[in-house]
Amino acid sequence: MLRERLLTAAGLIALFVILILFSPSWVICVVVALLVLLASWEYHELTSPRQVKFDRLLCLFLASLVPVAFFSGQAHWMAGSLFLSIFALSIRSLSGAEELKERFDGLLRSLFGIFYVSFCLSHFVLLRNLEDGKAWIFTILIVTYIGDGAAYFTGSNLGRWRLAPRLSPKKTVEGALGGLLGSILAMFVCKLIFFSGLSNLEVLGLSSVLAVSGQLGDLVESLIKRSFGVKDSGKLLPGHGGILDRLDSVLLAGPVGYYLALAVQRG
Repeated sequence: MLRERLLTAAGLIALFVILILFSPSWVICVVVALLVLLASWEYHELTSPRQVKFDRLLCLFLASLVPVAFFSGQAHWMAGSLFLSIFALSIRSLSGAEELKERFDGLLRSLFGIFYVSFCLSHFVLLRNLEDGKAWIFTILIVTYIGDGAAYFTGSNLGRWRLAPRLSPKKTVEGALGGLLGSILAMFVCKLIFFSGLSNLEVLGLSSVLAVSGQLGDLVESLIKRSFGVKDSGKLLPGHGGILDRLDSVLLAGPVGYYLALAVQRG
């Protein structure tokens, strides 16, 4: 299982490395939009399996607009894409055969999906356009996925104390600490390659925040899956679960990394 997780993480990182190094920014946008569509489909299959076809297509369409708006780099387009989601889904919830509470629950689930999947992933489009954006994307992916692998390895071999038994019974405090250590070591490697100007204290702080963000992202997806009694978000990757299962850690770490990058550049 550890080998499979590491191979999957390595494959995702390699894909992004190739895209970042050899592709223009618009290709990154297209890839992010595709990932948004796949992950959003899994999210709605998980949270609203009986959702009518029109509502599903509307949610996917609105989700796909967000990375495109983020590609523009214009605040009014980015904010507008999110407001359009709120506006369109709110209007849609005013009609239907469902009870009012069901309509409101559906509205909340759909809106959360837009923000949880599309808004969060779209920060990688913003990262690509930053100064040293390539290096930051590499760093966020490496730090997050190395931390994820280290957490799994440490928890499987040394785990005793449950971290969040109601959310994810297999996650342990020892695993979380091992993941933190793995992320810190990965960040120091990235410092040697990309960010020689950062102090050791800055590296320690950045890697710790990214590590915690990645682990929280994992737990958020566990909360969603456990709420609906599902083990995996999908079956797109046989033996690995779904796209959402592979992206859960970076859904929060990506945006956090973007704002950390801005703080470093402006500091």
